[in-house]
Parts: sequence; structure tokens; C-alpha cells
Amino acid sequence: MSSDKSLTPTIKDVAKLAKVSPATVSGVLSGNKRVSDISRQQVEWAIQQLGYRPNSVAQSLRTRRSQTVGLIIPDITNPFYADIAQGVVEQAHELGYGVFLVTAGETPEELMETAERMADRHVDGLILTSVGIDDSLPPWRLHNLPYVLVNRRTNMVNTDYVGVDNRAGAIEAVDYLVRLGHRKIAFLGGVENSSASRDRLEGFIASMQEHHYDIPAHFIRFAHLNYQEAYLHSQELMRSPLRPTAIFAGDDMMALGALQGLAEIGVRVPEEVSVVGFDGIWTTDLTGIQLTTVVQPRYELGSTALKLLHDRINGFDSDKRIKILDHHLAKRKTTGPVASPV
Repeated sequence: MSSDKSLTPTIKDVAKLAKVSPATVSGVLSGNKRVSDISRQQVEWAIQQLGYRPNSVAQSLRTRRSQTVGLIIPDITNPFYADIAQGVVEQAHELGYGVFLVTAGETPEELMETAERMADRHVDGLILTSVGIDDSLPPWRLHNLPYVLVNRRTNMVNTDYVGVDNRAGAIEAVDYLVRLGHRKIAFLGGVENSSASRDRLEGFIASMQEHHYDIPAHFIRFAHLNYQEAYLHSQELMRSPLRPTAIFAGDDMMALGALQGLAEIGVRVPEEVSVVGFDGIWTTDLTGIQLTTVVQPRYELGSTALKLLHDRINGFDSDKRIKILDHHLAKRKTTGPVASPV
């Protein structure tokens, strides 16, 4: 049964009930601060009484804004990105935006293709989270579309960035392992062209060099943020003639893969090898896991990115802003003192 459009309240109906002009109603809907408090209250009361809902299409045509933003992430199954997305969505709701969430691969070409599709949907801006961004990415602004980078930066574009100090986080994790007596520490990295992976590798190397510990070539491996690859790498490390006593993984999914790989070949954690991750996803704090990890404020990464994007959408003009949020090392049950030689 079709609805009767004549029963749908209009701006004129709101204006009539509130005893103001349609222009005043439009001013209230657009957030015009020049509308008096009394008129605003009358309009808001009339809107509630009538159940009036603004026509978003008409508003978009009038303001040339869709009140939507695009969020591009690389992996919808990783809780790290789910937490960031939650921060984006809730902050967007508070500021009056809808969110289009899409995934893109790790190459700049895949990112550009996905961003173009978002631009075709007339989003007001983009948030790019750990996708195909590296220093080969040329400066680009899709139809003058503002965007914010999260957890992955590049020196090639002058745009806002939100993240943590990945290098410092890695140093903190390795220094902790060193204090536990570990000298043979392996590193599982993510994507080699990723700024986050590079910074975490740099931090790992800096800490090892600071303590004058050697790093055998086979102790540095890249598992591409993949659970299964980390699973296999952990087993290869423990089957090699020179075994590590600790593994520092560049993200929690790789750390979890390493834990599973070690368990299946009978290597005890932390009695024989300690494992540290990076991100602080919720699964790491489960009773049966208790992974030691560098915790990022995932929700705040998302909400902060949306606030920065909102500023840009509304005309804020300045050099790029870099927001570095606090991290901390959660010391749990997958790390312990290095085992004494038999």
C-alpha cells in the first residue's frame, strides 16, 4: 500500500505551527546562529509535534554537501579496524554525518580506485586507514575532496594525520624484553612499504643496537599482517639452529598467529619463548590469551580523525596537522624471564 505524500509534513507546515517564516525554519535546520533562542525553541517544538524530517536530497542540492564521509580500511575482519570504525561512526553521528565503509587493498592503485568510487558517491571527505599509502603516492585531491590519514602516513601529501609513535612503542616493547633477560629477539613485520611497519622495525633495531645485541638476518621477517603467515614464520624460527627467546610482532593478528604456531609444535609461552604484539585489540585480553602488547587508543584514532576531517569540510585551512596519541605497554602472560640454559 503506497503512503499518502500529502500527509508528510513540510517546512511550511513547521513554520505555520511555530508561527515563524519558512526562512526561520531553514535557519534552525542549517544551524544558523542568528536565529533567536525563542524562535529556535518554537521551531524545534513544531518539528517534534509534526514528526518532520528534513529532505536530505534537497539539503544536499542546496548546500552542495551530502553529510556523508567515506572510511576506507584494508581488512574488515581485523578488530583493530573495527574499533577505529566505531570511533569514526559515533563521532560522525554526533556531528551529523553518515559513513560509507569500504575496504581497499594494500596498493596505491587499489586505494585510488576505491577513493574514486567514494568521490562518485559525493562524500564530503575521506578517512584512509592503513591502506595503500606510501611515499610513492603522488599528491592528489579527488575533486578537491579533503581526507585524513590514520595509522599510515606519507611525506608526499600535505594532509592531516592521526596515529601513535610507532617507533617509540616498539622501543618500549623491546626494552621490556631486554629487561626480562632476552637477547635473541625476532621481529615479525607487516607490510614493507607501510610507514607503521617501517617505524616499528626501526624501533626494534634501535633498541637492539642500543643494547649491543646482534640481529641474525633470519630474525627479521615480514608476515604482511597475516595470521597464517605469522603462524608459519613462528614455526620456522623455532626450528632453525639459532632460535629466538622472544618474538616481537608488528601487530596483534600476527602475534596471535605466532602463538598458535608455537602451540602446535609444543613450544611453551612464555617458558621457552616470549611473544609481544602491537595494537591492543580486545581478543588479546581474553583469559586464555593474555598477550603482552603495545596498546593503541583505537577508538580515539577514529574519533579524532573524524573531527579533523569535519574541520576541513567546513573550510579550515592550514598546513597539515599531526596528532600523535598516547600508547602504553600492557604487560601480560605471554612474556616472562628468559629461560636459563640447561
